[in-house]
Amino acid sequence: MIKVEDLNKIDFEKEGQILKAISNPLRLRMVSLLMNDECCVTDITNALGISQSTSSQHLAILKSSGVVYPKRYGTKTCYIVENPEVKKIILILLEKYKND
Repeated sequence: MIKVEDLNKIDFEKEGQILKAISNPLRLRMVSLLMNDECCVTDITNALGISQSTSSQHLAILKSSGVVYPKRYGTKTCYIVENPEVKKIILILLEKYKND
């Protein structure tokens, strides 16, 4: 448990932005896809059956909130989840589906 006096040390604005970014069902699917391996926009669009523009718009939100990070390979940009706190959140959410 966190102590009441420690609440002032938490950046609730930043944490709220992360939670807001992953609260969208499509973005949650994207993050789940990017948990173990990096993917470029084309990989994401193909895996999720969405348009490139939709994928790019949602990736911009995830990137700006610090959920995903871009990695450039020449002209190609791939994305991956490197934030350990985000990974913990996603793993907790997906845990109930592990044995299904």
